[in-house]
Amino acid sequence: MTRRKISKNKKRKLIMFSLFLVLVCFMLFYIWIFNYTNLLFKDLEKLKREEANLLTQNRLVAIEIDRLARADRIKQIASSEMDMWTPTPESLAVIITTSKD
Repeated sequence: MTRRKISKNKKRKLIMFSLFLVLVCFMLFYIWIFNYTNLLFKDLEKLKREEANLLTQNRLVAIEIDRLARADRIKQIASSEMDMWTPTPESLAVIITTSKD
């Protein structure tokens, strides 16, 4: 077996080419990470906007529930649509029952 000697010039070119490839790979990796980070940032901003929108909607619905649950409104609907009325204290009858066990 004979060993072929690689000249110093070829060695230097091979090392430079290897370093160049490593540099290109690092640059591509950096660009990929940068792009991925930007995409995540955009998604995060979109989710923050959606959260703010949903919180606003939640507040509006809570206000609407409070408005619809007011006692005077319920009393007005009960009297006008269901023909219900508030009894006078004299017309109330209390019935007490005892249970036999």
